[in-house]
Amino acid sequence: MEKTEERHSIVLENNGQKIFGILHMPTGCASLCPAVLFCHGLAGHKVGKFRLGVTLAEMLSKQGIASLRIDFRGSGDSEGHFSEMTLESEVSDGLLALKYLRSYPGIASERVGLFGRSVGGTVALMIASRTPVPSLGVWAPLFDGEQWKESWRALQAPNISEETRIARMRINGQVPGREFFNELFSLNMREILSEIETLPLLHIHGNLDTIIPPQHAQQFEQARKHAGGHTQFLRLLHSDHDFSHPQEQQQALERTCQWFCDTLG
Repeated sequence: MEKTEERHSIVLENNGQKIFGILHMPTGCASLCPAVLFCHGLAGHKVGKFRLGVTLAEMLSKQGIASLRIDFRGSGDSEGHFSEMTLESEVSDGLLALKYLRSYPGIASERVGLFGRSVGGTVALMIASRTPVPSLGVWAPLFDGEQWKESWRALQAPNISEETRIARMRINGQVPGREFFNELFSLNMREILSEIETLPLLHIHGNLDTIIPPQHAQQFEQARKHAGGHTQFLRLLHSDHDFSHPQEQQQALERTCQWFCDTLG
């Protein structure tokens, strides 16, 4: 099998804590190559469910596009505790990784895009609102925290035991801190989208998603209705939050790979 990439272990440091990542560098690039920074989902990791992060990175490498998959602090292999993770801490990690990727030998600094999955898609949108990027792709991003506000208020009731409160706050077996929820409930995605209205955006969402329901996709579509940038929305009719449907999973991978080929090439 012809080798299409070289993989490198990357270690960054933010606020005294190590961030671990994997850089995929395409082989045989005649000139500087474009790249994509991956932002994983909440309580996820750089590999991704069904190893989709690795698969997408491999597909991009075959097209001459590098990628960097990192674990945010408090997730995966990186240092820190999940209870200390916030949206802002993940944005900070992402900005650091983006700066690193832009300066890496062989990378075209002005052609580095962002990819985000679930809450990582929301984080990618926040990053894009703070530093110019040429392209953004997101899968099932969170628009706001409205659907969880009532549950959060119920958890603050004095008659709920601490054990029950913690059990109901678990996400993939881990418990985020209060600051994360404070940020979640104050998230203003409309304002963020207004700041990146000319940015090319690919948005893919599953119609059977019960974690971040399709209503979030509708809110994104409404907010981008008058955006001047190039926007593509794709709904996967048979897919849940994890894109478990095999054929639609492949469709999402291929569409995303082609998107970055078209917008970063």
